[in-house]
Amino acid sequence: MLLPLLVAALAVTAIFPAAASRSHPHPLDPLSPAEITAVRAAVLASPLIPARPISFHYVGLDEPDKSDVLAYAAHHHHHGDARRRRQPPPLPRRAFVIARAGGESHELRVDVTTNASSSSSSPAAAAAVLSHAVHRGAGFPTLTLDEQFAAVALPPAYPPFSESVRRRGVDMDDVLCAVFPVGWFGGASAGDGARRVAKMLCFVAGATANFYARPIEGVTMVVDLDRMAIVEYRDRVNYPVPKADGTDYRAGKAGPPFNVPEPAPGVVVQPDGRGFHIDGHVVRYAINLITPFFNHEKYVHGPRESPSEG
Repeated sequence: MLLPLLVAALAVTAIFPAAASRSHPHPLDPLSPAEITAVRAAVLASPLIPARPISFHYVGLDEPDKSDVLAYAAHHHHHGDARRRRQPPPLPRRAFVIARAGGESHELRVDVTTNASSSSSSPAAAAAVLSHAVHRGAGFPTLTLDEQFAAVALPPAYPPFSESVRRRGVDMDDVLCAVFPVGWFGGASAGDGARRVAKMLCFVAGATANFYARPIEGVTMVVDLDRMAIVEYRDRVNYPVPKADGTDYRAGKAGPPFNVPEPAPGVVVQPDGRGFHIDGHVVRYAINLITPFFNHEKYVHGPRESPSEG
């Protein structure tokens, strides 16, 4: 199973002495679990997406303008210990959402500012949808885990694939498949290549953990992710599956020259203590301040034409 890749985005801001209090988070702090719950409830309760079911492909912080973040940092830096007495209103907290429903990709911006001050116990009352648009540009949302699990369950139950596996002398229990989005090729309708489809590649694990070294070659299988059905299948040629011998990369299984004794461990000494400090989502080192948060690409793009020269 291939999981969506997580990309670490680092936002560097000006220096200020301490992290904000819990009621006034740093403007670039990632959404909290409570905020994500409120955002989900607000989107599900909104009439802007009447189609059902709704699948959430991305929920993340809609970052405020850089000028606002710099002004926030400057206030904390200049006021120092007096900042609690002169605390400005927190910057608006907003979420950016990509959801899939009715065969379309929906983009929403949700206000979660009220989440910190609202006395209501209802998550839906702590967030409000500010805007909604249907994505018409390049790319499709990244795969969810639910989609991947549903897609990889299709090949074993598909009779043509079962026959292909049998012809290669492979036990279906040793077969595993992975989902690879094919990209976006433009067009306004399914007939123009705008369907959200993925290619399935299958491998044989068996006696090795390195199943990538044992692909089931010659088979082309395409899944429509909205219909969750195999829409294209072709077994072009019956290539033999590579043997498992000599493919395992694990230390206890690999042979020479990889099965050598482990090197002596190294030791790092910092006599004055560590050079960085972690305070919530804020990392400080030397004169720098970083607010790291983990994110993943919002859309999967297909091949793009190179810009014309001249």
